[in-house]
Amino acid sequence: MKLTKKLFAALLVLCMMIPLFTVGSSAKTTTKYQGKSLVILGDSIAAGFGLAPGSTDMVSQILQMPHGEFVENSWPLAIRDKYGFSKETSVNLSRTMWRCDEFLRLLDPAFEAELCKPENTFEQYMSDYLMFFTEVTAPGDALRLARQIRGAIEQADVLVFSLCSNDIMTATICKPLMLPFYQVFGRQAAVALSAFTQRQVKTLDSPEEVAKFLLGPLDLNLLPQDVAQSTERFFRQYDRLLGIIYKLNPDVKVISLGITAPFRGLKIMDGVDEQLLSRLNEEVIVNVRNYMKYQSPYRNRTTYVEVGDVPGYVFYNVTDPLFLPEFVLDVHPTKEGHATIANRVGAKL
Repeated sequence: MKLTKKLFAALLVLCMMIPLFTVGSSAKTTTKYQGKSLVILGDSIAAGFGLAPGSTDMVSQILQMPHGEFVENSWPLAIRDKYGFSKETSVNLSRTMWRCDEFLRLLDPAFEAELCKPENTFEQYMSDYLMFFTEVTAPGDALRLARQIRGAIEQADVLVFSLCSNDIMTATICKPLMLPFYQVFGRQAAVALSAFTQRQVKTLDSPEEVAKFLLGPLDLNLLPQDVAQSTERFFRQYDRLLGIIYKLNPDVKVISLGITAPFRGLKIMDGVDEQLLSRLNEEVIVNVRNYMKYQSPYRNRTTYVEVGDVPGYVFYNVTDPLFLPEFVLDVHPTKEGHATIANRVGAKL
C-alpha cells in the first residue's frame, strides 16, 4: 500500500511538471533568435501596405504608407516578435512599389552605371518613378535607406528576401501604361485627339469595352511574352542581388519567398481571356519556385518558402466603379495571408 501511495505521488508530481516542460520548450522556441538581427528585404507586401488600422480605402492606405516599420499584423512583425529577434537591430528594408532594380541601385554602382546607358533609358525612368514616389510619401526616406542598407545586411543573422511580384507581374502590367507618360504624352495625346476629331468617342456598352478603357493601352495578346521577359529579367536581378548580399555577409541565413497569386479569380473580360492574368500568374509561381529551388546558383544557400496560395482579397468585377481604386489594395494579402506567411517562414527558421 505504501509503495502504491509513493508511486501515485511520484506520478502526480510528474504530471504537475509536464506543463513546466511544455512552457520551457515553447519559450525556447520563441527565443531561438534572442538578440539576433532580422532583416527584411521586400516590396509592399513585406512593408505592410494595406494593413494600416482603421483604413479600408486605397487613398487612406497610401497616406499611411509604411517606410521601414514593422507594421501591426504583418508577417515581418510576427516573425520578429515570435522568435525573439532584437527590436534594436532588426530592420525592415522593404518599400512599396520597389523591385530588385531599386535595391541594386543602392548597393551596386555598376548597376547604376548600366541603367544610365541609352538603351536602358525607359528602365531608368521606371526606376526613378518608383523611387521618387517613395520620396514623395516620406521625404528623405530613400536617402536614409541608402545609408543604412549595407550596414543592415552586414549585421543580419537572418535575411528574408521577398521580391518578385513587382519585378514580374506589376512591371508587365505597368510598362505599357507608363510608356505614354515616358513619351511625354505624345502618342497618348494623338490618340485622344484623333478619337474626338474623327468622332470615334462612344459610350462603354459592354464589359469588354470597360475593361479596355480601364486597362488603357495594355495589349492582352502581348502579356504572355511580356511576363516571360520580366521573369527572366527577375532571375538575373535576383542572382545579382543575392551575390551582393552574400559578399557583404557570407554567413547570413537567407529565406527566399516565392511570388503570391493576387490575380486568382480576377475576371478581366468575358470570353477566352477572362482569367488570363490569373493563368499567367500561376505559371510564374511554378517558374519562380523551380528557379529558386533548383536552378539559381544560390539554390543551396537559400531556403525557399511557398506563398502562392496565401489568402488574399476578392476583386471587384472589372465593370464595378470600385475596381480600379481598390485594385492596388486587392493585390495584397489579407491579415490571414500575412499570418500564413509568418507561419511558413517560421517553420524554416
